[in-house]
Amino acid sequence: MSRFKVYSPDQAYLLPPSVRDELGEKHLCFFVRGVIERLDMSVFESSYSPEGRELYAPQLMLGVWPYAYALGITSARQVERRVVEDLAFRYLAAGERLDNWALSASRRHGRALNDAFTQVLEWAQRQGMVELGRVAIDSTRIAANASKDRVDSEHALRDMRAQLRRQVRAWQKAADRDDVEPGGLEVAIGELNKSLAEMPRRLERLKKSVLKKLSRTDEDARFLRQRGDTFVLGYSAEIAVSDDHFIVAQRVRQNAADKGSLEPMIDRTEQRCGAKRSSNRSSEFSHNNEE
Repeated sequence: MSRFKVYSPDQAYLLPPSVRDELGEKHLCFFVRGVIERLDMSVFESSYSPEGRELYAPQLMLGVWPYAYALGITSARQVERRVVEDLAFRYLAAGERLDNWALSASRRHGRALNDAFTQVLEWAQRQGMVELGRVAIDSTRIAANASKDRVDSEHALRDMRAQLRRQVRAWQKAADRDDVEPGGLEVAIGELNKSLAEMPRRLERLKKSVLKKLSRTDEDARFLRQRGDTFVLGYSAEIAVSDDHFIVAQRVRQNAADKGSLEPMIDRTEQRCGAKRSSNRSSEFSHNNEE
């Protein structure tokens, strides 16, 4: 008689019929699901058009994404893979096979997400959480989905325009000498002229932005200084966290410096939580911020 248990990974009945039996009642995915069940989805539902094919339920996306962020996963492609491979993700997705496009699109409903964020804070307050005796406020840089090589500056644009003109003249001379086939040359010169025609528009856009450099793939992104005296093309994300580790306020900005961020974040925290700071606390914050 063998001392080893039967090993059969291809068996039809591999997991228990209940996910709770496998993961345990205290698993984070069940807490996330419990919070989502309490939310009013009307703002989410109204943000979608009544036309088109059936959509994934807002509760599904609101369950999957917060759980993913809690694990440090921010990529839609990674979440798409985990929904197949990870039991907790599969539970929150209710067995649906989500694609990365749908996952990414669900994050664009800013007003609805803001409403859900506020509802979670209100629920936490009713549970006696979100103590505002002390609030920590900090910021970090987030890289934009934009190439650093596709950036316009006045100097670079003028150099590029001069280079394109030289290339057009060179190819026209080559055509006069019959060094190249006329058909292919006409197409090439046409593309160069098209690029030249775009230069005034790109220069005008740069001047209107009042910036020295402007991304062509994400015009809202900015070059922001970060630790190590380096720069990142992206945004500044700010959060305020309560003593019991709840994010009570957040915002995304374009400003290159954090100066002037403290008061607006305090005001936003008051608005979200319905609490007022004392005058002593306000002056203390201002003094520490200046230091």
